[in-house]
Amino acid sequence: KVVAITAAMPDGTGLKRFRNMYPERFFDVGIAEEHAVTFAAGLAAGGIKPVVAIYSSFLQRAYDQILHDVCIQNLPVVFAVDRAGLVGSDGETHQGIFDLSYLSSIPNMTVCAPKNKWELSDMLKFALKLQAPIAVRYPRGEAYDGLEEYREGIQYGKSEWIYEEQDIALFAVGSMVKTAVKVYEMLKKQGLNASLINARFVKPIDEGAISEVVEKHRWIVTMEENVASGGYGEKVLDYVNRAHMSVQCINISIPDAYVEHGNVELLKKEIGMDAESIYNRIVANVKEV
Repeated sequence: KVVAITAAMPDGTGLKRFRNMYPERFFDVGIAEEHAVTFAAGLAAGGIKPVVAIYSSFLQRAYDQILHDVCIQNLPVVFAVDRAGLVGSDGETHQGIFDLSYLSSIPNMTVCAPKNKWELSDMLKFALKLQAPIAVRYPRGEAYDGLEEYREGIQYGKSEWIYEEQDIALFAVGSMVKTAVKVYEMLKKQGLNASLINARFVKPIDEGAISEVVEKHRWIVTMEENVASGGYGEKVLDYVNRAHMSVQCINISIPDAYVEHGNVELLKKEIGMDAESIYNRIVANVKEV
């Protein structure tokens, strides 16, 4: 019952092999993202399991269809959101830095992001079993193959503890887990204690993990490849404030701006999202208190 739908991106989304193996279950609708989503909604209503694979920046075009055709009916459509985060060489228009914000603004939508290639596989299988709309967002390029030994089963709305210590809690979303590991190691070298939590879900956020963190930590650092407005960090801060928690928050995210064309690593350094910049910001804040 699983079908794959894309909008003129079969090679870019990695669907070439699926198309060759299951041509009768592969649909390329051309440059018509809106139609791709409405088509998926119709298939889902008929008992089919559609996976819509579209780049983050192009899925923006179908916001209305996601909202009205899929989510208002709570249909089980899986959105495979490719090229989420900074994409660099594709140019300013292709930066996938808004999807966490625009997708999590929609009722009935679940939004999640895997830390590595094994979790991407597990998350897609989880998504196909979920009887509701869900978006799985992942970056462009080669999948991260670190943290292979951390493969706790996916539970709805639950994050995954990688390292559990105290004082500073690093909550990282998807592709930022790789960076968070480097930040964690840099903090340890300086004798600073830190925990690392793989957020997994951006909607809903794991309020239980945040409440648990507050017992032994003075700082929460959120890390995401998305603009701050409407992103993961904003949701965490909102919960911390509503629950009147005595913890300081630092949100590492993309500035409220369009990010220019360029090498991803250089761009991250420029906007303060590389491991060294994040480490320096954390240390500067911790020393001030």
